[in-house]
Amino acid sequence: MPLERTINLFLMMNYERLESGERAMVRILMVGARGCNNEVVVKALRSRGLQVEYTEDVKIPNPLKLRGIDVVYGAHLQTASRYLAAAEALRKKTIVHFVGSDAYRYADERGFRKLFWRFVVYACELAFYTSPHLMEFVGKKGAALPFPINVDQFKKVRDSLRPERDTLYYCPGGDDSARIYRLDWILNRAKEHPKEKITIIGNAASPADHKIDLPNVEVIPFMPQEKMPELYARHRRLIRMTSQDGLPRMLDEALLCGLEVIFNGNKITSTVPERDPEVFARKFEEELLKIL
Repeated sequence: MPLERTINLFLMMNYERLESGERAMVRILMVGARGCNNEVVVKALRSRGLQVEYTEDVKIPNPLKLRGIDVVYGAHLQTASRYLAAAEALRKKTIVHFVGSDAYRYADERGFRKLFWRFVVYACELAFYTSPHLMEFVGKKGAALPFPINVDQFKKVRDSLRPERDTLYYCPGGDDSARIYRLDWILNRAKEHPKEKITIIGNAASPADHKIDLPNVEVIPFMPQEKMPELYARHRRLIRMTSQDGLPRMLDEALLCGLEVIFNGNKITSTVPERDPEVFARKFEEELLKIL
């Protein structure tokens, strides 16, 4: 073997060992909200050899927990901002992951909270966005990275669909959510199509609590993530309407289950590669290594 080729092979092998060693040594704390499917993220990152802990106790950062951590990864700015600020004060590396509601809220916010968020975001070494257009609202360069889902969990119901209802629609509780997620639009549709059976659902953090007196509309506060495939299987289509669009994982979940999917008036026909946990974790790691 020529000497130059031998040297290159040696360097490549040692670079891979170094990269693997960096993965094994880095300790990550993921900070997230209840009901946001974060266990899929944690499992995906651990599959790459990363040491990942997870917490949903977000109101008061735990300094003892932060002491042994190298990187704090905040899933959703509104949820993780206090932990990110505490980590930055302790000179830890920080990553923030924006969804649509985060980016729009960040752009619209004023006063002290905006100043605080701006400090937190600009101190982060890395920013992820579930959709690239969200960078415009935040004003910080980053990488587009949709959150992963448990692909097999949804695929398995594709051949056993038994639709009892027509349309599944997402609209969490509260006046702000009713405006953002266009509750008026789906109620008008329900009135115009009285034979269409519509289900409105929220999430664990903001259960749907809308008081609706229409015979063809059912309101479900929220559904545990492990039961979502069963809920999709009861419907023919998913419709998502929002004035603050990101890239909702429900679109891909419903597609994998075999439903027709409409998002802001457009028919969606293909899933996003990063929904696969393996693809997500690989891209996350590629960006992580750039800041270590």
